[in-house]
Amino acid sequence: MNFAIVGNNATAVDVLLEIVRSAEHQLVRCSVSGELASAIGRDSVPVLLAASPEEALLAGDVDAVIVAMDDLDESLRIVRAAAQADRHAIVIPPALCSPAYSFELHLILDESHCGIMPLLPRMAIPEIPLSEVDLELDDQTTRQLSTELFLTTDRPEDLNAAVYQGLDYLSASGFRFTQVTALESTAPDGSLLSRLITLSAATTAEAPVPPGMLNIKPGSHIDQPTSVQVLQNDQMQRMIPVPAPASVLDRLVVVCQSRELCGKWMEALSVTLELREAVLKSLRRRRTVDVHFDSGSEKGVFKSQMTAMGCGVLIFMMLGMVAYLIVAQLVPLPEIVLHILRILWIAPLVLFLLAQALLPLARDRASRE
Repeated sequence: MNFAIVGNNATAVDVLLEIVRSAEHQLVRCSVSGELASAIGRDSVPVLLAASPEEALLAGDVDAVIVAMDDLDESLRIVRAAAQADRHAIVIPPALCSPAYSFELHLILDESHCGIMPLLPRMAIPEIPLSEVDLELDDQTTRQLSTELFLTTDRPEDLNAAVYQGLDYLSASGFRFTQVTALESTAPDGSLLSRLITLSAATTAEAPVPPGMLNIKPGSHIDQPTSVQVLQNDQMQRMIPVPAPASVLDRLVVVCQSRELCGKWMEALSVTLELREAVLKSLRRRRTVDVHFDSGSEKGVFKSQMTAMGCGVLIFMMLGMVAYLIVAQLVPLPEIVLHILRILWIAPLVLFLLAQALLPLARDRASRE
């Protein structure tokens, strides 16, 4: 498969190097800037530069585009352009994206004929089957999950990336966490000592799940491989390794060619982003917070839009009735004009009621390939 890469996010350099070293795949176009361009120069990666992102993704020999833009709007624009050009899009989510970003990606996927998938940290876990997005651990035999990540710098963006990475590893268990508790310890000078994040389910949940713990610390533990530790009920500990550097290229190619799998990975992105939003809220409020998952289905969007339109119709009906009565009382108008005014007054209500018949046509994105 022939790839193009567009963006400035330096995290894309690992995938870029994997493409360059591959015998089956080829990097044919690049439109890079910022930290990604610096990383390419530092690693002396041979690339063919394009004058603009459009030139890179519209090249005739490109099959898939890797989008690594830090700007949210620009990232969505490039993904949409790739979809319109019938190119597969592999998206590295911007560092500051919210769950709304994944919703927009899913809308583009619904309208496209090619695959659009996010590159999640869990893609590096070899034990996750390509046909699924998680490990499908058994909640009856699992007692606790945990993972530990180390920061080599004190930059806030690196801490944010570590939180996103660790949450995605824990979410890859397949458990649905509904509560988040985030605690942060800092030194007197304000530097980070540790950030401990605990994921759990509410006590009222129908099926309680084992807790997940993410511990982020400063330190340069380069020789210590990243892994997810699974403590089982028999006190046996299972280690799920996360290789570094990750080998994800062949897995990306398989997933992006299946719209059904793209949809699953898109839902996984939404779950991870919802958990990260809950972490930020927990830090602000200094307490346990609930995770509010929003499937963002077209059916839900339709209902929300109908609710807003219904409020507008009710206000129009009330104000329209008052205006009609005042005009009819003060202005001598022909009977035909009064009939027309009545029709104009009632027409929005009739149209709104007829629009409710469109509800069965609102597609559920979760069931669509």
